[in-house]
Amino acid sequence: MAKYSPPSIWTDEFNKPKSDGLRDLLDADLKKVFDKAKAKIMELGEVEEDVIWFGECWFWSVAFKIEGNDEPLAILIPSLEDFQIAAPLKADFLEQLSTRRLKRFVRDGIDLAMPPHQTNWAIWSVSTTPAIDDVMPVLKSKYKFYDTSTEA
Repeated sequence: MAKYSPPSIWTDEFNKPKSDGLRDLLDADLKKVFDKAKAKIMELGEVEEDVIWFGECWFWSVAFKIEGNDEPLAILIPSLEDFQIAAPLKADFLEQLSTRRLKRFVRDGIDLAMPPHQTNWAIWSVSTTPAIDDVMPVLKSKYKFYDTSTEA
C-alpha cells in the first residue's frame, strides 16, 4: 500500500501556515531573496504582514498591507519553481507611474495589470536579490500613492 503524503503547507488550503513556515520551503538562495524582499517592503513604512490564501494559483502567500487598505501593497509567492512578487495596480496609480527608468522585466510585469489583460495584478519573477531592487521603485511609489497616514 502506498504511503499517504500530506500536502505542502503552501498548498494546504485548510491549515494556515506562518510566514516563516513558507520561507522554510525555499532553498537557500530563494530564502535570501525572500528576506530581502520582506525587509525592503517593511522599510517602506507602516506595513502589516499576513499570510493569505490566494486560491489554486498562488496558494498561501505572504501579503503586505498598508493600514486601512484592504488590498495588499504586494505579496510574496513562495514557489520553488518561480518565486514571485505580485502587486495589484489600479488605473489611477498606473496613470501617474513613471516607467521610463524601470528595467524591461519590471515594465513587462506592470503590463499584466493593464488592458487587455483581465486582471489588475502586476507579477514579477524574482530569483535574485538584485531583481528585488529593480521592483522596489514600483512598490515604493505605490506605498506613497496609497499611504493615508501622510495625508494632512
